[in-house]
Amino acid sequence: MIAIRGSFYDGETSAQVPAECRVYDNGAVAVCAAQGGTELLKLPRFDLKASPRLALTQRYLYFPRGQTFETEDNLGVDEVLARFQKRSWLHAVHLLESRKRYIPVCLAVMLAIAWVVGRHGVPAAARFIAHRLPASLVQNAGGQTLAMLDRSLFKPSRLESSEQERLKAHFQPLIQAHAHLNLQVGYRQGGPLGANAFALPDGTIIFTDEMVRLARSDDELLAVLAHEAGHVAHRHGVQRIIQDSLLAFAISAVTGDVSGTSQLFLGLPVVLTELAYSREFEREADRYALRQLQAQAKSPRHFANLMRRLEQQEKPGDPERQQRWSTYLSSHPETADRLSEFDQAD
Repeated sequence: MIAIRGSFYDGETSAQVPAECRVYDNGAVAVCAAQGGTELLKLPRFDLKASPRLALTQRYLYFPRGQTFETEDNLGVDEVLARFQKRSWLHAVHLLESRKRYIPVCLAVMLAIAWVVGRHGVPAAARFIAHRLPASLVQNAGGQTLAMLDRSLFKPSRLESSEQERLKAHFQPLIQAHAHLNLQVGYRQGGPLGANAFALPDGTIIFTDEMVRLARSDDELLAVLAHEAGHVAHRHGVQRIIQDSLLAFAISAVTGDVSGTSQLFLGLPVVLTELAYSREFEREADRYALRQLQAQAKSPRHFANLMRRLEQQEKPGDPERQQRWSTYLSSHPETADRLSEFDQAD
């Protein structure tokens, strides 16, 4: 017989009764009160489940009718399970926790899994979800984003209406070729954004006045439009939102709490990973733009020329750049690398 001391709960009340659980050699089980020996429960055969062993935490024996037996006698529970039942696979967790030499190995494995999930699993999941969201949801996300930016960051464009109409006519062939994307071009004063252009999930593409002034030809702006159309086609904006949400959820699941100390570390991994993902998005949009420019019989060098001019304007030591909240090249790949394809394709 194996005797285990602990506390018994009848499953109907919160009363705790000091008791002893006895498991006999024939598999019968009995629970008796510690004082007086009153029999609280009896099973003719072994019919109970036990919680897995995790370090020195308390164990629980669960009986068929909802009764519970709580004990700190881990060795006794292990002996019972070894004799009458196969151990749970979670017992391996206890073995790993109880042997310090395994800690570095487990930590390395955990970090490797986290890297693979964050680097490949999250983007794949975000891509899958983004391309299956209903169009109405994507349209709503784009409209709300632009409204927020108009309230907090942008000012109305100062471009002449004639200039906007000229650009609209120049962009029309590319827009018509992407009728399924519902592309719409708008203009705003960039302010702290400076020379910039970006695409919203609903197909709205915003050029800042500063970007328009920086361009030396309408074809250069057309090249940027083709690049931004690539973001819309691949739903990069929606993917970024989903990726951030998945990463934040994964980190909170690992830490168990996004408040307090863990909150201090929550933002950094998301920002660093999102930056890498942004660069991948930019390369994908670059390839898309290259194909579209070739289809429109436009020189890919138009895009390369504008990007190099933008890079020169945003020199690291430029005080004006340092005051900007963001720049068009802030999350893009190295300019020389990304533009080599445009130079070679001309």
